[in-house]
Amino acid sequence: MNLIAFLQRQDTILFRFLNHLVAHPIWDGFWVTVTTQKYWMAPLLVVWLVLLWRGGRRDRLAALLVLLAIGASDVIAARVLKPGIGRVRPCQELENVRLLVSCGGKHSFPSNHAANAFAAAVTLSFFYRRYAGYFFAAAALVGLSRIFVGVHYPGDVLGGFILGSTCAGLFLWLHQKLLSKKI
Repeated sequence: MNLIAFLQRQDTILFRFLNHLVAHPIWDGFWVTVTTQKYWMAPLLVVWLVLLWRGGRRDRLAALLVLLAIGASDVIAARVLKPGIGRVRPCQELENVRLLVSCGGKHSFPSNHAANAFAAAVTLSFFYRRYAGYFFAAAALVGLSRIFVGVHYPGDVLGGFILGSTCAGLFLWLHQKLLSKKI
């Protein structure tokens, strides 16, 4: 068995464990709420607008860098990696998936939700360190929700975490470079 096949098998085993054995109907509503953008997009947009409108220079910079990091992670995941890698979602490939939301597009790696959540968490944690635990907990819940609702493998979520963190890190690094040059 080659490495890719081995990793796919392990990912499927972990997906089944979380999606079937750990998941419970009592939590289904929670996971659907966490994973559904319409429930959390409006409050986040309000916070983002307040940072831009009422915040100081640091807050506006945080808002701008969050937007850039999320934009980059979203485009790279959806337009480059998903079609390039072509991994099929578990809800389209496996039988008996506990599917709580629409299955979505064909490709699953990496998870855009996870990438975008971690891009935001890393960026916001840089500017608001005392809230970092909350940012990362929220991002982790978004990532886990994608497994519990049946649309992503754990590896997709991990890939999203890595991509989002990398995009945020890149923009924070560029910010630091520009700040050191005082441009």
